[in-house]
Amino acid sequence: MDHEAVVSRYFECYVDSGKPGLSHILRRPAKSLRAFLSLSRLPCLYVRSSPSGADGAAIRSALSPSNPLARVLGYPTAVLDLPGEAGQYSQGASKQTLRRKVRQAKRLGVRWAEVSDCAERRRLLAAADNQERTHPNAMYRNPHPDNGSLFSYELWLAAYSADGKPLLLCVTPIDGEFALLKYFRALGAGDEFSGARYLMTEVLVDHLVDRGVKYLIEGGSLAIPNGLRHFQRMLGFHFVRTRIASPGSAARG
Repeated sequence: MDHEAVVSRYFECYVDSGKPGLSHILRRPAKSLRAFLSLSRLPCLYVRSSPSGADGAAIRSALSPSNPLARVLGYPTAVLDLPGEAGQYSQGASKQTLRRKVRQAKRLGVRWAEVSDCAERRRLLAAADNQERTHPNAMYRNPHPDNGSLFSYELWLAAYSADGKPLLLCVTPIDGEFALLKYFRALGAGDEFSGARYLMTEVLVDHLVDRGVKYLIEGGSLAIPNGLRHFQRMLGFHFVRTRIASPGSAARG
């Protein structure tokens, strides 16, 4: 049985039903039990994280569930296994769409930069907050964004249009072999913004590989919008259970 496919279909249905909570489980006892059993059989990734530092703290916080069931099973989320060398991620038949979208973005003049200037970080964050408040899709809208903690993390990447307009902000805490996709958001709608999502995925992976990272953890719940679920699957993310590892333990379980 493809346990990941069972879990994915269950949560697709859950999202399509409007995330009705416990009633969804009670109305579908057989499917809910099957999904629970498949969830318990997903691979477990043991995340080693330093006890100090903002990046390690962000990773631990994202993977420390308040749900008692998740504490027993491990926190279920999506993860991308990174290649051994930069430039390898976008190779192969499965990344054909990614390569095509990256080429389209470059033809539109989309460029990227690593951002360390404090003033530019503030400008990007202001644009990100505004996009969250005014997003045309209510599913992605947040009337009270609280992104000040992003200033604590080192790796900021951004995409820009040919005329310098910010298109996407990506902020990623890194701790050893592990990185957390803390913030990855297009700052508007249209072909440039869409292309920036694909370009910046490739750019981010190469940056992380150069830093010795092996796993990029999405960190969110499985009840994400189904459009985002499809995007993640196309990029190569897959579902795992995660646990914060004790010192000296192996990453995979």
